[in-house]
Amino acid sequence: MYLVINLGLKSIRGIVFNEDGKQVYSSSRAVYSKLIGDRVEQDAKEWKKKLEDILEEIASIDILNDKIEFITSTTSSSCIYGANEVGEPITKVMMVSDKRAASEAEEIEKILRSENLESKLSCPASSVIPKALWYKRNKTEQFDNVSYWLGAGEFLNHYFTGEIFTDSLNASKGLYENKTYLKNVINKVGVDPKTLPKVEDIGFETSILNNVKSNFKFGSNTKYVLTTYDAICAVIGSYDGEENTACDVSGTVTSVRVLSNSGLEKLEGSILSQKLGNFEKYLIGASNNLGGGIIEWLKQAFYDEKNKDVYSVMENNANEISIGAHGIVFLPYMLGERSPFKSPNARGVFFGIDRGSTIKEFSRAVFESTAFVSNDLLQLIISNGVEIDSMSVSGGLARFDIVNQIKADVTNKRIKVIENFESTAVGAFILLLVSLNKFNSIEEAASKIIKVRKIINPSKENHEIYSEFFDFYKRLNQKLLPVYNDHLNIRKRVQSYSSETISNL
Repeated sequence: MYLVINLGLKSIRGIVFNEDGKQVYSSSRAVYSKLIGDRVEQDAKEWKKKLEDILEEIASIDILNDKIEFITSTTSSSCIYGANEVGEPITKVMMVSDKRAASEAEEIEKILRSENLESKLSCPASSVIPKALWYKRNKTEQFDNVSYWLGAGEFLNHYFTGEIFTDSLNASKGLYENKTYLKNVINKVGVDPKTLPKVEDIGFETSILNNVKSNFKFGSNTKYVLTTYDAICAVIGSYDGEENTACDVSGTVTSVRVLSNSGLEKLEGSILSQKLGNFEKYLIGASNNLGGGIIEWLKQAFYDEKNKDVYSVMENNANEISIGAHGIVFLPYMLGERSPFKSPNARGVFFGIDRGSTIKEFSRAVFESTAFVSNDLLQLIISNGVEIDSMSVSGGLARFDIVNQIKADVTNKRIKVIENFESTAVGAFILLLVSLNKFNSIEEAASKIIKVRKIINPSKENHEIYSEFFDFYKRLNQKLLPVYNDHLNIRKRVQSYSSETISNL
């Protein structure tokens, strides 16, 4: 048996798989974010409590006692906190969408470009080093007491093994490239590279702490295996093993990537070309700030969340409105954006509202915006010379038939709906099995484990209409880019300092 712990932006899950990739058991707990202005925070102490709740639940299942041979984990990236010398948190967790380090990121980006001209790394506000620098400038006492800057992945690595380490893909968020941290840049901004976790290869295997084994009834030989962060794992868990398939994973955020045998020599725009650890594979694509979270916002803002059929009501409302939402276009940038364009100050916009607009038109426009978001990322990949024939979809958004059809029509690609919605955990499981030599390659493992539930073909007529709407969507946002910054200055004058605790971004 194999246990995968998946710590995402809104929940932590424990999923037990058997050798055939079937889920034997699953348990989850909600985790909460607190929003105050540009702050988006979680609490690593809550992570620990919810994790232990799940492990206790799994331990209570007699048939699983002593049966789990390997444990791995996958988490959101770029969610960092300061820890003391024994790995205990001494700050709150700055989440990936936290905007406070925007100016620090711009400063570091300039240093990076001037001192490392060949580097392909970028340094957005979501990265580790800008956030650490923000603490240095704004929370000096806390900064001085930090021994390690850890992310969600490193939290779980440390919990199970007592060691502080990460993989190269997570480390790239902390200016790690070509098997080393860019110490000249990191030192220049006053962050000690020694506070960053050591880097191990994907597939690194180590022992579980004895107290974890005994407390949660793991076997004496249970091992921990390092994989990587959720956007990467979710792509692998959505990949059917065929060439030229892009993987669209829309959970809280949307990630669109393609698995390739070679990386990109020159990167155009905000695209990433990431070598997959010690595998001779590359993941090409990008992630945005809000994907499935757009639908969660729609539900919270316009619908009765207590209605157990709320998602069906939302989908039915959208289905009653024709293509184009009677002229309404929605720009879904409630948390700013990082790809395919970078604007931390961008905000959501409904354009084209008239006297006859209702909740049904708004709902249709929001559903269509999720497809525009995916297509924006897909076109970024295609514009960098990567050929795409079809797109697989997984994550919460893939449960909506209307979204899948709209994505087919907008992208003009065949949409493959993956059977297992837990694509992130499945991807981590595949990396685990390949690392243990249970399969010879990721493609082989994916073709055996991942099943396609249905294939949706695009409508030529609908695509022609959506092409015009998508082009307008892009032009509208381009016109608004400078205005977002002006809007920020106005918002600052009326900013409320009240906080909001939310479970679903």
